[in-house]
Amino acid sequence: MTPRKRLIIFTTLFCISFFIFTSSIILGKHLTFEAKVEATTLNKSSYRIHREKISELSIKSDIITDSFLKKDVTQPIYLTFDDGPTEYTEDILEILDRYEIKSTFFMLSNNVLHNPTVVQAVKEKNHTIGCHGVTHQVSKFYKTSSSPLDEMNTCKTSVQSITGEPVNIIRVPFGSFPHLTTSQKAKLDQAKYVMWDWNVDSNDWSIHNEKKMTKSVLDQVQKLYKRERVPVILFHDKEVTVKALPTIIEALKNLGYEFLPIDEKDIPVQFKIQS
Repeated sequence: MTPRKRLIIFTTLFCISFFIFTSSIILGKHLTFEAKVEATTLNKSSYRIHREKISELSIKSDIITDSFLKKDVTQPIYLTFDDGPTEYTEDILEILDRYEIKSTFFMLSNNVLHNPTVVQAVKEKNHTIGCHGVTHQVSKFYKTSSSPLDEMNTCKTSVQSITGEPVNIIRVPFGSFPHLTTSQKAKLDQAKYVMWDWNVDSNDWSIHNEKKMTKSVLDQVQKLYKRERVPVILFHDKEVTVKALPTIIEALKNLGYEFLPIDEKDIPVQFKIQS
């Protein structure tokens, strides 16, 4: 074979190989684009998709991996507010109304009696009212085996005098660990109180910057999401909470969460009680 013929054959094979390689790249990009379009459609119609999962997505042709889709259409989340009513409770109610979501307010007895109109507004807007005690002081609330029950009974009477309805959902001051004893807990259980703690602390009691507070909340929620745990977020009726709440709610809505008020039939989140 002459050198000229060898050159012609080599050139022809090179051109064919280049054509096949280029075509495969174009086809692959087309299939990937179609898969991304399908994922976006699912996000807007049949499924609520966790945004962080998008960055973890592995697409081959038009196949969407199971890890991209949430197992449930919605995931419950509980927003809870302690120590109210305060001067900021009505602002919180307005924000909750704006986003059409319900939550739970754990109220202190004296604040209830000083703000009956706000208490009634919380009830009429179908939020859950829980009791948070009277003194909010460790030395007094946990003083005796019966003092937590006594304070909750007093708070219950205060709320019922305004709303006309009994209250069985409670949260003890500073959470049940490490102060609440098994004996104190047993008395609360015998009185048919349902005690709730939390698994996300907004830190609004120590953080006075709404951006830092928002990041703290969302970071904690992300960790619970990966562990498939339902978030129960602790807030307080404070100014920084009012400022941060809209951003937090919008972020959680985008993650596909459904906001629910606590119900007596729900399984409560509780810390481990010391003996």
